[in-house]
Amino acid sequence: MLRYDGPVITFLMKLGDMVILHVLWLLCSLPVITAGPSAAAAHYVALKLVRDEGSSVVSMFFKAFRANFRQALPLGLISLFAGAVIGADLYLLSGPAQMGGAAGFCMMALTVFLTIIYGITLLWLWPVLVTYETTCLGAVRSAFFMAAGNWGETSVMVLQDLVLGILAVVSIAFLPQAAVIFAIFGCPLFFVVNAFHIRRAFDRLKEAGREMQEKEEEGNG
Repeated sequence: MLRYDGPVITFLMKLGDMVILHVLWLLCSLPVITAGPSAAAAHYVALKLVRDEGSSVVSMFFKAFRANFRQALPLGLISLFAGAVIGADLYLLSGPAQMGGAAGFCMMALTVFLTIIYGITLLWLWPVLVTYETTCLGAVRSAFFMAAGNWGETSVMVLQDLVLGILAVVSIAFLPQAAVIFAIFGCPLFFVVNAFHIRRAFDRLKEAGREMQEKEEEGNG
């Protein structure tokens, strides 16, 4: 169990990789405008970690950071802006600008619906961007269809992210010792946990593409 390639050492090395990933993600997100490239690079490394691929977290992170910078930068800024607008709408509709009657209900329902669309699309956006060659608009469109087409994985990711988020808030408020875990691993903990489900969806898509290609080759033959 304590061999270099044994389960215990491998698990501890994975934890160390996640800590390094958290530090890299945090440092590269601090300028705010680079939050998109940082998120894309972090998801790239997360997918590599769950597949047991790659070697150095640092080299993989900055490789993905540079490779996806041009597309991830505007996507990150747009995502931040859209999130701020939706957050402001939810705050206003539930408080200062609360509307009564059918109009208020419809406005709140529409905002909640847009929040759900925004959230599930964002879950898949960065993994799609770092896995497939596509445009910014194509990445957004593909992320939405991946979220809708893999509703099982999407639902599980939303649920587990909510649970982890609630645990983080509760631990900070009532159990600071447990909050250390979230402070050490940060948001990349969510990325890695989600990557297990995203990997399965990508593998199914890859397998379906391979089968379709084989059928086309058989038909041409």
